[in-house]
Amino acid sequence: MTTFTEFLTAKRTIEDRALNRRVWKRFVDELDAVANSAEPVRILEIGAGTGSMIARLAGWRALPSQVSYRAIDLDEQTLAVARRRLPEQLRTAGYVVETTNSGFYAHRSDADETEYTLDISLDVGDGLAVDDRADAVIASAVLDLVELPAALADIQRLLVDGGLLYAPVTFNGHTSFRPPHPHDERIERLYHRHMDEIREQAGHSRAGQQLLTALPDSGYTVLEAGGADWVVRPADGEYPHEESTVLAHLLSTIENALADYPRDVLEQSVSKEWIETRRKQLTRSELTLVAHHMDVLARRGERGK
Repeated sequence: MTTFTEFLTAKRTIEDRALNRRVWKRFVDELDAVANSAEPVRILEIGAGTGSMIARLAGWRALPSQVSYRAIDLDEQTLAVARRRLPEQLRTAGYVVETTNSGFYAHRSDADETEYTLDISLDVGDGLAVDDRADAVIASAVLDLVELPAALADIQRLLVDGGLLYAPVTFNGHTSFRPPHPHDERIERLYHRHMDEIREQAGHSRAGQQLLTALPDSGYTVLEAGGADWVVRPADGEYPHEESTVLAHLLSTIENALADYPRDVLEQSVSKEWIETRRKQLTRSELTLVAHHMDVLARRGERGK
């Protein structure tokens, strides 16, 4: 049985591949446009998990020269992993790292002598409920787990006029496995229906495409949007990095969702046979996953205002 923090850690390489580079580049360019020499760019990340987005932004040299970064998550355990892992990840990206009361202070110098500073705080709590003002809010793999109109209103309150909302890895209604199985279509349909109608967690299986209309309706301008598909497959008889952990976690998630259906909707023998088959294929490094997500970048306010 995989833990949630193991899942979050293992999916880093999958998301590195999946992120839509056009949307990413526009986000980075817009962050640079916000930057000025007087004040740090203020970034607030909601649902920061194990800190993979911070590590990615730093490692890919995507941050402006001065950044104040507040990372918030409801789960203290995932943030504990971030506190352990981020210093080494930042050092690998060329930063000198100092521990502070709230997180870390990191700085580096480029070959052209440009100085970069990154002041990171890691806080346990509900990112949608904080009293902050940010130049950019990052909500990665979050907006398919919330009531979208209410969440967008909360984020609008957090953003300055013209501030950015970057929402990558927003699930968008496709989960498929290979090799094919006779029950695939039925299992996928019921798994997604569970997201929409049954689970206690809010959200929707097609939140990615819903964003494209919900954002303008909520007072945002969509700047860029594009697909960001997860593709997890074996190579040379094994899964790269720890990506088999992601498949194991997803199969458990699907199994738990299917268990909520009465037998007149889904026979227990059908779900059991499907799960067992998929787990055997995973053990033999034969299982491939394709899951569709959307990456969306928006600005608070109408274009030009």
